Amino acid sequence: SMNKSKKANSTPPPRWLSIILPLIAGFLHLQVFYYASIHCIFRAVVKSEVSESTSEEFRHACFIVDRAVFIAYMFDLGCCYFKVIPFSRCNRSSDIIGHHVPTLVLALPLAIPLWSNLQQFESTSFSILDFEIGNELRNYFINSYTMASGFAYMSSLNEVFMCFQRVEMSLQGINRFHEIPSMKSRFFTSRFVIGAELYYKLCFFWGISIFACKACCDFDKSLYDAITAPLAYEKSIWSTLMTVYSSPAALRGVLFRAFSIVMYPSMGRRCLNKIKQFHQEGENAKSA
Repeated sequence: SMNKSKKANSTPPPRWLSIILPLIAGFLHLQVFYYASIHCIFRAVVKSEVSESTSEEFRHACFIVDRAVFIAYMFDLGCCYFKVIPFSRCNRSSDIIGHHVPTLVLALPLAIPLWSNLQQFESTSFSILDFEIGNELRNYFINSYTMASGFAYMSSLNEVFMCFQRVEMSLQGINRFHEIPSMKSRFFTSRFVIGAELYYKLCFFWGISIFACKACCDFDKSLYDAITAPLAYEKSIWSTLMTVYSSPAALRGVLFRAFSIVMYPSMGRRCLNKIKQFHQEGENAKSA
């Protein structure tokens, strides 16, 4: 009976499920990338539209980005429940759970007071939003928060690549990334797209994430400037910093920077090694 239960647990999911679920996951992560790149970065940097938002528009913009992330991440966990690993480079559901759960449990809830208008938890943020539209500090606050979210979630393009690679692999009955060369027809698993995926990963770990960290620092500074603005303000810097980091949104930025500093240098190094290996395989294929 023990052997039977083990066999039941190790039964692979139906093939159609291994195709459909990663396909849906890919589109959900594509939606996150759209909101991060167009809705946040393009509107903030290129068109300078974000800072002209009313408080309601800004809070709604914060909400729809986080909602898209929540839906995409929960769907990935749902895939794992059905024993479908939606990412081509992952072999264990624990890899996805380890990445997604901290975001779902920590990062996303810390933004709830800002977009749900819980002013008692974000008093400084809401005092800034109450400034008239066009106020320099208000613009700085809105732009920095929008860019921090946008740059941080641009990582979702990695997941888009991996989900669509998994769809192609499942269509041809391939389970492991190293088996891709044996596949017949390839687009997302072609050398060109795999190369683009690896270079984008490196660009994110060692480039885009730095812009996200810079925007987090700018967000903190906007809170600091608002707190210390009154002429009669005389509290110590430690007391001021305690007030800044009593903001859940500022704590979210601290979490992201801590994760970036601890994880991204080594993840970038691993990615660079994969790029070297990728080019070496290309050279070997040419000389063969």
